[in-house]
Formats: sequence, C-alpha cells, structure tokens
Amino acid sequence: MSQKTALQRLIDEPKGKTSYYPDQGFLLHVFWEAPNKAAAERVLAALNRCARATHRDTPCVPTYYFRISTLESDLVSNAPKTLGKHPQLAAAWKKLEVGVPKPAVVADMIRRGLDPGLLDLNPEDALPSSMEEDATPVMLECTEIYLDQRCFYEHAGSREYLDAYGEVMTPGLQNSHVTVRLGTPTAEIIEKVLVPMLRERAEPMPTGCQLWRWPEEIRTPSVQELGTSVNEDHVGGAGGVLFAMNFQATGSIGDTISKLPDQLKRLSSTCIGFAHPLRTNTTRVLCVLPELISHGNIWKELCELPLIGIEIHCHDALYGSIREGVEQAGFACPCTVKEIQTGYLVHERSYSLQVENA
Repeated sequence: MSQKTALQRLIDEPKGKTSYYPDQGFLLHVFWEAPNKAAAERVLAALNRCARATHRDTPCVPTYYFRISTLESDLVSNAPKTLGKHPQLAAAWKKLEVGVPKPAVVADMIRRGLDPGLLDLNPEDALPSSMEEDATPVMLECTEIYLDQRCFYEHAGSREYLDAYGEVMTPGLQNSHVTVRLGTPTAEIIEKVLVPMLRERAEPMPTGCQLWRWPEEIRTPSVQELGTSVNEDHVGGAGGVLFAMNFQATGSIGDTISKLPDQLKRLSSTCIGFAHPLRTNTTRVLCVLPELISHGNIWKELCELPLIGIEIHCHDALYGSIREGVEQAGFACPCTVKEIQTGYLVHERSYSLQVENA
C-alpha cells in the first residue's frame, strides 16, 4: 500500500480546532488589481468558495474577508487606449522579445481569454471597441488573519478550497498585487510561502496595535446565533464591522493609532496600521469589530482626525444606523458604507479560541 502524500494527510487531518499556538499569528492584507469588473467578480466568487471551506474548517482564521475597494478605486491603472498599454498584451509581447516561444505565448493568451491574433497587430493600434468595456481595472482588497502555522495550512486542506483557489489563480484575473504582512509567522511559512509565492512586504507591528483578541465589552454569541447558515452567496458569521481608513501620515503609525476613538479601539478584535504601499505619506488603518454595540462619539471623533478616506463594511442590520451616523457627522473626506461582501469579518466561534500549550 502506498504511503499518503503530504497533501492527502493535510486533507485527512481532522479540522475545526479552536486552540492555537502562541506567537505565530499574522495578518495578510492584499491590494489586488483585477483587469476588469468581470475578472474581479470571478475572483470574488472563487474566494467565497475558499471562505466557505475556511469558515467550516478553521475557526482559528478569525477574519477572512474580500471586497471591491472604493477607498482605493483611484489607484487602478488607467484604462488602456492602445494595444501596447493593455497589461496582458504588453506582457505577451515582452515574452516574445525575451525569447519565449510563440506557441507558448499563444497558449497562455488563450488561457487568459485573449485573441492570439492580436500579437500580429501594431502595439500602437487603438484598442478594439470590443475590448474597451473589459479594459477598466478594478481594485480588490483582501484581509486574512491566521493565529498560527497549523491553521494557515489547514484552512487550505480541503478539495473544496483547493479547487476554488485554482480558479482564483487562473491566468488573466490579475494585473498586479501587493501583499502586506504584520505579525510573527513561523520561519517556515515565511520561507516557503510568504516570500517566494506572495512576495510579502513585511511591516512592523506599531505601538498600540493588536492582531487579535475578543473584546471584553462584547458579549459572547448565544447558542442560537451560533447556528449561522452558510449559503452560495454569503459566508455566515457572528457579524462584524470593518473600518478601513487612510490617514495623512503625521508622526509615527503608533501616533495615528493612539488618536483613534477609545471606544473604537476597545471594541476592536483587530486594530492595526501600516504604511500604505501604494500611496505616499499615507497610513492605512484597519479596525475589525465583532459588534458595534454603541456608536457613541465615534463618528464625531473620527471627523476630527486627518482622514483622507474611510470605508465601513457591516451587515445589513447595522447598515441604516451606521449610514445615518456617518451622514450626520459630515465627513470632509470620501466616506462609503457598504454591506459585507465576500467571506467573513469575524468567525462566530472565535470568541472561544484558546492558546494551546506547546
């Protein structure tokens, strides 16, 4: 009888663990430029399948959330006007220039849904009208928290996840991406995955930040609330609210965190900040709350800070009250309130997670 492969052992490993090893937790935040809206929606649909498997198998992945970003919509590449400015075609011509055999380039173009005949045209030719609608990029943002090495591996340890992730990585669904990492993953994960595969940009954990905890002021979910359903359109969870904020960089990132409303920080399971990788003099702050039990003076206090933009994601039950609070506050910067899109902000079993003794 042949021995099981490492992958099969991972798939067969019992899942659902609610304990994690200390000092291995980390957060990944990805800025992903999709070539067009159709590609963005295809990526999100596949990531939702990944999220269903992750939600089922690994409570120690407390946050696993993906969305189309309005906060960073101005960062996407300009829609190309000529064939040579089209990212996918430009990459194909570049491969030919460096000696990649044309049959290989043609095969790759077919996988990306591009007409290989375009290679025979002049890069200075105008983009055909049939391609114009598909040439406006869309920015996606992805936020994932892993509390240890074991859950990082196990969240991908199912056929459902692997099939969906294969769809995510289909050629032609990405123009570019930047992955920011905070926290302390093991050297193994850094060397095997984060550096060679994700090309991570490691950032220090600023003073005053927290990767994960269950806020003391927030009650634990009831038995009835733990019976959350998971359907084709949305991965369930205990709810949650996400504050994604861009600040003018004045002083250290820790200084920016210290000026956040105290109530926002107290209610946050995750509160982190990092230098924005795609903007100059900008600090990105992410606050994830299992529940926004009281708005208090949060909106008024945020309005007094050097915000460049803010995007808030929440379940439909909170949408109306948050939208009203935001409108009454009168933010001077762009401010968007959205219902939760793909994945989950807070796993409903994360309140019970415990540190495991090594």
